[in-house]
Amino acid sequence: MTAKEELERLRGEIDGIDGRIVGLFNERMRVSEEIARAKERGNIAVTDLRREQDVIDAAAAASGDRNRAAAATLMRALISLSKKRQIEKLGLADAVSFPPSSSRKTDGVRAAFQGVEGAWGEHAAELLFPGAAFTGYDYFESVFEAVVANDADYGVLPIENSRTGAIGEVYDLLRRHSCYIVGQAWVAVKQCLLGQKGAVLSDIREVYSHPEGFGQCSRFLKNRNWELTACRNTAYAAKLAAERGGVKYAAIGSRRAAAAYGLEVVSPDIMDDAGNKTRFIAIAAEPLYDENCDTVSITFSTAHRSGALCAVLEAFMLTGINLSRIESRPVSADRYRFFADLQSNIMSGATRDALTLASMHCDYFEVLGCCGEIVE
Repeated sequence: MTAKEELERLRGEIDGIDGRIVGLFNERMRVSEEIARAKERGNIAVTDLRREQDVIDAAAAASGDRNRAAAATLMRALISLSKKRQIEKLGLADAVSFPPSSSRKTDGVRAAFQGVEGAWGEHAAELLFPGAAFTGYDYFESVFEAVVANDADYGVLPIENSRTGAIGEVYDLLRRHSCYIVGQAWVAVKQCLLGQKGAVLSDIREVYSHPEGFGQCSRFLKNRNWELTACRNTAYAAKLAAERGGVKYAAIGSRRAAAAYGLEVVSPDIMDDAGNKTRFIAIAAEPLYDENCDTVSITFSTAHRSGALCAVLEAFMLTGINLSRIESRPVSADRYRFFADLQSNIMSGATRDALTLASMHCDYFEVLGCCGEIVE
């Protein structure tokens, strides 16, 4: 028998095995529907973590050491598919609460951002809400407070940088103030060294910037004997350098900030990464979405046990929903809250099914928003 003939024989054997597996799978799903009806009659929750773990452990033990982990993975997938069928049977697809979309405001829009004139946040706000009236606030939390108090219709805040990563404070404030994400924009960040007119590198002794600005330009700053002073944002740093008035003071910020405060660009584009971008989100007191939105943002926490996070993510894998991002924030010494973005739309039935299934593996689960994206 040739190798090709042997391969065909083995593939035929696999086909036969697969046929038996599919038959057993269909039988399992039929029984799952009967279980759903029994749970409904007894007012019993769909999720029974102890029972699920017993099933997984039994499959792993019956498979031997070589296939133990693979059998556990297979059984987790089967359990998730069975629960998905039970959710559909019981009409629980909309069990995850998310309010209907509010009306998009078009006239007299007020947008808040963190910083002063010339801030990257101001630039992002103009991208997201062209023609709006803009107000700068000193702190991230002040932007949230302005939205909650209806002093602003929308707030615009940085949440992630392509080089330095997530801005944890904004994630924490999202949860604390119960605001919704209603838009997002990627802004190309071109940091420059800004100084007084006529200043050169040898004049500089002290540099102001936001800590993120220093992080984004670490290679340029390395081995320079400068004092680095952190500020609330890069535009405020430029304002402070201008107010100090001497050539020894400089700031890391944008050309926009330089123009706003009468500074010159001493060294242009000093970022470690030439493709440096920051993602800004727009927040509102009510959700705002339509059929064109392509990102669903969620936050959740799981029990402190093996496979808990995997079970949540598996709910999206089984429904073909891609995660574009996931972040974790510590809640205590051994517990974390997760934030994730799904490439989907909350108006999709498949998305609501997946969210409901994922939530059943969580101690806490919340949808933060559904929105589209602008890329500069």
